[in-house]
Amino acid sequence: MADLSKLERDLAALERDSTLHDDNNIAARFEALKTLDFLGEAYKFQAGQGLASSGLRRVRALGGALEASNQDYFQRLRTGIRTGEVTPRKLRNLLESNCRYKKDDSTWLHFRGDAADALAAGLFHSDCPPQPWEGSDSEMIHYESTPVSALLELVDRVPLAGADRFVDIGAGLGQVALLVHLLTGVEAIGLEVLPTYVDHARGEAARLGIDGVAFRQGDARYADLCEGTVYFLFSPFQGQMLQTVLSRLQQEACRRRLTICSFGPCSGRIADESWLNEQESGMDHEFRLAVFHSGG
Repeated sequence: MADLSKLERDLAALERDSTLHDDNNIAARFEALKTLDFLGEAYKFQAGQGLASSGLRRVRALGGALEASNQDYFQRLRTGIRTGEVTPRKLRNLLESNCRYKKDDSTWLHFRGDAADALAAGLFHSDCPPQPWEGSDSEMIHYESTPVSALLELVDRVPLAGADRFVDIGAGLGQVALLVHLLTGVEAIGLEVLPTYVDHARGEAARLGIDGVAFRQGDARYADLCEGTVYFLFSPFQGQMLQTVLSRLQQEACRRRLTICSFGPCSGRIADESWLNEQESGMDHEFRLAVFHSGG
């Protein structure tokens, strides 16, 4: 059982820290909100004991104030993206300063949440699915946001240029396609099976005034694969469905050279494809970003 006096000291320290409301202190707010979640659960566990009730009220009040600071900050960032004030370099610096990813570390594992993930979720509302996952197809995998650190590694390892078309297969709420376009300027397309997710992603692109991103609804087994040159899969499906989509991508590779980027359990299966060459060996760990090139 947590010591109430220790909870009180930790909470009081957060309440005294006025810097938590500063715009450039998103990482500290991220950590503070995690601490407040713990404190809130601890106070609930000790309900009825002395300071527990007042402590829980204070936790909720401070948490609400920090969330309000986040929302104000996210709104200013959205405005900056619409006006062009937030350039690709500024956005990259902002995301990089709020995550632990190191550009020159080829063994980086993307398995811990960073403040950059909270920042991206706030920008694109990508932590608010418009409908719960229904699991309508047993081979489809539920929605989960790609770690921002993995996307930073992707744009570092794959030299995306003006002639490229980036396609996210299983785009969810659109965060990957939006971020890749904002960071690189290349055309990006998100292919997603759930219509409500596609509507959400289109709405976010419209609110941010982004023209170089499109979202299309369809099942990747049958839908137009959008003539991409670089494809990304964050393990959107498995089993025969994954095999079918890989076979379709192989057919696409007969017409042009493809780069396939993957993250999650699907990377091991993709590494078995004889028509693909792994950019760096040993990267098909589920918490690493794997990059493959077709032989054509």
